Amino acid sequence: MPPGSTHTFKQRLAWTTTRTIEVCGITIPVSESLAVSRSGEVGWDSFVAGVRPNSGLKSAVKSVLWPIRRASENVFGHQFLQYTLARWIRKYANDNTAFLECGPGDMSIRRFLPKTIAYNALEFGLSEFQVRRVLAHDPRINLVLGTIESIPLADNCVDLVACVEMLQHVPDVDKGLRELVRVCKPGAKVMITVANGHSVKVKTKGANKHFMHLFTEADFRGRAERAGLKVLEHEQTGKWVPVPQYLIGGHSMHLPIHSKAEEDNCYFVYLFEVQK
Repeated sequence: MPPGSTHTFKQRLAWTTTRTIEVCGITIPVSESLAVSRSGEVGWDSFVAGVRPNSGLKSAVKSVLWPIRRASENVFGHQFLQYTLARWIRKYANDNTAFLECGPGDMSIRRFLPKTIAYNALEFGLSEFQVRRVLAHDPRINLVLGTIESIPLADNCVDLVACVEMLQHVPDVDKGLRELVRVCKPGAKVMITVANGHSVKVKTKGANKHFMHLFTEADFRGRAERAGLKVLEHEQTGKWVPVPQYLIGGHSMHLPIHSKAEEDNCYFVYLFEVQK
């Protein structure tokens, strides 16, 4: 929360940790067991957690370029995945919903939540740029540095979860899924997107070097079901267009097209219900 803020929001989750770290004048809770680093590898390396340093000058430059990059990603990237989640958020979220996002990135999904509730988020690697850009200005954000394999929350306290394109980066994804079930209430909804590790894109370009897992749909569905998640809705989407990345801002181009063949889709999208 920004310094001096007196705003209160409903369903603000209580992190089960006493550790904190100061980042750009913001106090951020840290999971008790997390080893925190301040290096450029934070978040990119699946075993290096903490905060990526950005100088004031670098943050200023990124602030100027950020709207351009976001516009490029909205048009050419995979931002369309968020709009599927937005539909589910509108259906299931209300003033009494305890929401949690794991791996929030730029935290843009918070714009779909009711304005009265807190945006609770668990992040493994955070940049100083995002602290300055978002945390310093939005009192709704309740963020902790931690890992999905050991979420610093009590049992049965979350109603709705979002995990967008992060579980393929988690070393022990099965433990992470079990942790989600632990902190969720019975009947809670869990929205997950993961990359198709056997898509035409992966077969052509090779896998992202930061991926820890190359999922098939059956593989990920099985892991989720064994953890206690029941599939309510599922889609495969994301038609890869092999355009040189340097022409569109350094990322791959995907279209929100649902192909019949699994390998022609870059993403698996799920709405689960917690069974326990």
